[in-house]
Amino acid sequence: MSSKVFISYRRDDSKYQARDVYRALSAVLPHGHVFMDVDSIPPGANFKKILEGWVEQCDILLALIGPEWIGAIDTMTGLRRLDNPSDFVRIEIAKALARDIPVVPIVLDRAPMPRADELPENLKELVDRHAEFLEYRTFDTDVQRLIQKLGLVTRGTQATAPPPAAPRGLSSGDVFRDIDIGPEMVVVPAGEFVMGSNDADDEKPPHKVTIAKPFAVGRYPITFDEWDAALAAGGVEHKPETSWGRVRQPVMNVSWEDAKAYAAWLSQKSGKVYRLLSEAEWEYCCRAGTKGKYAFGESIAKQQAQFSEGEYGSAGSTVDVGLFQPNAFGLYDMHGNVWEWCEDTWHPNYQGAPTNGSVWQGGDPSSRVLRGGSWNYPPDYLRSAYRFRPSRRPHQQCRIPSCQIALTSFPLTSLPPGYGGEHKRRFCRSAGGGPHFFLVHELTLTMDAAVDIDNLKTGGLKILRLQAAPSHLPEACPGA
Repeated sequence: MSSKVFISYRRDDSKYQARDVYRALSAVLPHGHVFMDVDSIPPGANFKKILEGWVEQCDILLALIGPEWIGAIDTMTGLRRLDNPSDFVRIEIAKALARDIPVVPIVLDRAPMPRADELPENLKELVDRHAEFLEYRTFDTDVQRLIQKLGLVTRGTQATAPPPAAPRGLSSGDVFRDIDIGPEMVVVPAGEFVMGSNDADDEKPPHKVTIAKPFAVGRYPITFDEWDAALAAGGVEHKPETSWGRVRQPVMNVSWEDAKAYAAWLSQKSGKVYRLLSEAEWEYCCRAGTKGKYAFGESIAKQQAQFSEGEYGSAGSTVDVGLFQPNAFGLYDMHGNVWEWCEDTWHPNYQGAPTNGSVWQGGDPSSRVLRGGSWNYPPDYLRSAYRFRPSRRPHQQCRIPSCQIALTSFPLTSLPPGYGGEHKRRFCRSAGGGPHFFLVHELTLTMDAAVDIDNLKTGGLKILRLQAAPSHLPEACPGA
């Protein structure tokens, strides 16, 4: 008989991690065998009775412990929540301990494990229960290990850890990492699409683009957690600041050059060549096989992306990556949250644009292209075809706090075996021993490389999304 699992968590401490754990467990357990209050309580039901009933029925309770779990304060009373006998988290764990079922402390992202003297009497036993640890950078591996340790694989297939770097047998939709502190990648299929639209002059003319070979793209925009890991490893020099939190937030206040330096470091670290997405690649990934204004249809809702409705900036801030549903290619946050850099120089329209998805150079060398929209912009800026030209030279460090344009993402590619040896050495270093940069014409060659799925198995063409947009002042920055 399959085990029933109860997930105990505090929403203001670990709601996103709880959601991810819930999805992972639901993939291997029968329907209705995983309980998390948001999904498991019908509208209008007495949630207190349902919670207590589930704790009485469950075989395992997972107690998710994030950084705010111990010291969480009740805003009504000003007292610590754990000191309130009516606190639901306290009730859930106490009942499970009293039943003497497995109660597993799940410590998230190196949060402190509570001490016995910090807990009420009926929870003190929790410190004697063997804990498991889940970290954002290795979450998929960690949660699969947890599933195996608890013996929860019941659907006839063995739960397996995500494929290692450069795995064999990749196919469209597969997720992997090249290095343990690098971003997750998703394999995107070959295909063709109509790029552009008739909605704006710089989006004309609409034209067919063919992406001849599969490639890999960053699953999420680059996070502060990933950027800070590169900083700690000496891969980048710039430490961007934010007042909105770090970890899973998309990295902000990073210039185009900073982003290129991160790409160069990933290349050096992984032995593969990473770069920014071309405009064509970006739009192909954003559309993910769709033809409407957005990947979700002709309109977009607040439940699908982070953007501002009505007043400019009304959304307040960026949000953690992966909060909204992915598109059909398995890519998150292609619409909204943060602007995304592309490799191409700016061209006023698509007259003469490549039709093979390659990087388009030869335009205005002082300006690059932003795509995807941002948390502080209205939905029209989030359209799949929308193009934005920042009013700054790409090497300038122009940060305008009042405008607060969030970072941009960029993807990266790696050359397949047989192409990497010569081209991977073709880096240039800026004067004074600065960071490495790719020669653009060398990167363009990667798009013509004969990359097939066998090459992809061993490190073929990959493109990764990375944030690079600082708070640069665009030409039409509202309120500036």
